[in-house]
Amino acid sequence: MVQQRLPIDDLIPDLERIIRQAGATLLLQAPPGAGKTTRVPSTVQGVLGGVVWMLEPRRIAARHAAQRIADERGQRVGGQVGYSVRLESRISPATQIEVLTEGLFLKRLQADPSLEGVEAVIFDEFHERSCDGDLALALVRQARDVLRPDLRVIVMSATLSLEPLARQLPQAHVLQSQGRSFPVTITHQPPRPQERLDHQVIRALEQHWLDRRNPHETVLVFLPGLGEIHACQRSLACCTWSSDLEIVALHGNLSLADQAKAVAATENPAGRVVLATSIAESSLTIAGVALVIDSGFSRRNHFDPSRGLNALVTHPASQASAEQRSGRAGRLSPGRCVRLWSLADQQRRPAQDPAELLVADPLPLALQLARWGDPLGTELTWIDPPPVTSLQEARGSLASLGALQADGQLSPHGRAMAEMGLHPRLAHLLLCGRARSQMNLACELAVLLSERDPLKRQEAGVDLMRRLDWLRRQAAQHPMQRLKQQLLRLLRRLEIDPPQHPEPAPADDLAAALLVATAFPERIGLARPGRGNRYLLRNGSGARLADDDPLGFPDALAVAAADGAGAEAHIHLALPLPQSALKELADQEGEERLEAQWDGDSKRVRCERKLQLGALVLERRPWPDAPADQMQAALMEGLRQQGLSCLPWDHNCRQLQHRLSLAHHHRGEPWPNRHDNVLNDQLEVWLACHLQGCQSLADLQTMDLETALWGDLNWSWRLELDRLLPGRLTIPSGRSVCIDYSSGRPVLAVKLQELFGCQQGPTVLDGSLTVTLHLLTPAGRTAAITQDLGGFWRGSYQEVRRELRGRYPKHPWPEDGMTAQPSTFPKRRKPQPRP
Repeated sequence: MVQQRLPIDDLIPDLERIIRQAGATLLLQAPPGAGKTTRVPSTVQGVLGGVVWMLEPRRIAARHAAQRIADERGQRVGGQVGYSVRLESRISPATQIEVLTEGLFLKRLQADPSLEGVEAVIFDEFHERSCDGDLALALVRQARDVLRPDLRVIVMSATLSLEPLARQLPQAHVLQSQGRSFPVTITHQPPRPQERLDHQVIRALEQHWLDRRNPHETVLVFLPGLGEIHACQRSLACCTWSSDLEIVALHGNLSLADQAKAVAATENPAGRVVLATSIAESSLTIAGVALVIDSGFSRRNHFDPSRGLNALVTHPASQASAEQRSGRAGRLSPGRCVRLWSLADQQRRPAQDPAELLVADPLPLALQLARWGDPLGTELTWIDPPPVTSLQEARGSLASLGALQADGQLSPHGRAMAEMGLHPRLAHLLLCGRARSQMNLACELAVLLSERDPLKRQEAGVDLMRRLDWLRRQAAQHPMQRLKQQLLRLLRRLEIDPPQHPEPAPADDLAAALLVATAFPERIGLARPGRGNRYLLRNGSGARLADDDPLGFPDALAVAAADGAGAEAHIHLALPLPQSALKELADQEGEERLEAQWDGDSKRVRCERKLQLGALVLERRPWPDAPADQMQAALMEGLRQQGLSCLPWDHNCRQLQHRLSLAHHHRGEPWPNRHDNVLNDQLEVWLACHLQGCQSLADLQTMDLETALWGDLNWSWRLELDRLLPGRLTIPSGRSVCIDYSSGRPVLAVKLQELFGCQQGPTVLDGSLTVTLHLLTPAGRTAAITQDLGGFWRGSYQEVRRELRGRYPKHPWPEDGMTAQPSTFPKRRKPQPRP
């Protein structure tokens, strides 16, 4: 048959020359529409003969790529051109070009690192930077260096800059194709205030397409996910002008027939609107696209290592992604693209999306690396190396699933998990179901957890049993039923000894809950007391059910799916877990902890024996013989929470605290620093030994705080402090008055008249520190403050005297206070003559 000429054909001579070299590496950049996916594998196979494998990041892309290659060669899929994806394959002994997913390729590479019989491996759509793709390239490079120096490796990308790879592979050849594209006119339509995304799409269709469309034209609308697709479908159905349009969805969970319908040319003269996720960026070619409406968002899984949960996060699409999407409108003729964001926003967007390896769940990667024999991937050459911390935490999760031995190597159970080609948790679930003679139930659960939720959570809630009932009602030809049968065949093929003494199977709902708890042990949840729909998970994070979930709020849950976004995870799929089953699980896997802890509610130390399953406390019993040191440590923690004010302070203790601190400031050792911040920091040093028998704040009120403040100072030093910084002074009136040290300096508050005749103020610290005098009126109010009593008499006293004589005429106010007699009483009355 006559082939249509494509832009990639200009590079075919160079491509043939390069791949004739044994062990050649080729980096090929070609935009969408250049023809790289169809022409390159055929060219490579024609030159080399033998078998060529081409890797695709998605199942849907692998199927369609194989179909396009076969169509171009005038052949059927399954003959010389075939495909293999998870649990589905259309190949034969005649197959020479096989298109397979990156995940399935990893399974084959692990089983045969030499790739016996394969002449070349082609990485298609490498710009998507999937986790499996990055790992596959790193493993192939190492395997080729050691085992297959003749293997050809071709990396093809639509938008990714190949410079980083070229720097890592200086021996690689680089080819670039200009592609075949027509100009695309870009229009920006920023959202209006509070405008919903589906309304933005309708506005773009009305303003940029309805009155300008040609017959049989297709509009491709890029949306973040399935929820937005459904919202747009509902809104479009309400538009009077949409009745004659063909409106279809395109996403990864569609059947092959529905996918083919979405990508084929429309026969509807009024046109077609395709509502698609980012899968339509490069993996599929959609016929007849004249207008692209781009929401500007994509949704990706981001792994939260602190919770062990994935969160579906909606991100602004990168500049490269936006360019890729707009190019879909210029494949056959000049086209248009409406971007639902501003030009300024476009300039702020990142150039590329981050590699999935850096943000995805590291558990599958950790299992693959453990099987390869390089647990942290330190011997591999990566484009972007995975975070070591995440891999180490993932290995801890693998160990909890029984996949690792004590020496860190894969256990037989772990090897079986790795060979299944599934997510490690689902593989573990299936293997546990087989061991418990519950293969049928395990396969049903694995199908439901690996595919999109078949029921609407708003109506069905999170109950996984409702999904099981739904699945069991489906016909044998339903895709999920076929997948279940494929999983059953996979399990039966495994070379694993069946259980010798299988235990009686529990009820279906309990068996399902236990299998889910086995696969997701850290997501077992226990209701928080008095918190309704709030749960504490075994890993210590929080989770919640919707307020109106039909499941109600069971005491315990086995959580199968949850979204880690937000302060608390939102539970998506779960099963009730009876307390008896949870207690039995804790007896097997939990631990008894003896704890003396401060109880902030009762303001006392609580000593308990706790049966814990991770962060979940399932049983509490008193611990009457708790060691004194643990109780004391708990009491110290309570003191830090409550603060020093809960100690039995009185005036004498506070004054002693300030006197000791002042002595330390001026004389140093042996005087201890007793400032509040130091006391807080050194509770164990100065207070601990005085807390024997204390278990609560009430007990603290009986302790001898003054003795604790003295610390190690013996009697002679205590007498010395009284001499250096006395607590009281005797003034000229003969009265003994307390010195106040709370300000950090000594202060004596005394009535002015009591110091008449005193020519010099008092001092402490052997005369090195002057006492500050607060001179009071007869009513006890401050009249003057001074540290120079002699200067006061000679200076400001006269002014103070004039004011006080007017206010207190009954008191003596001599002209010379320095020589007057001290007094505390008013003037004596003169005797009145008798009548």
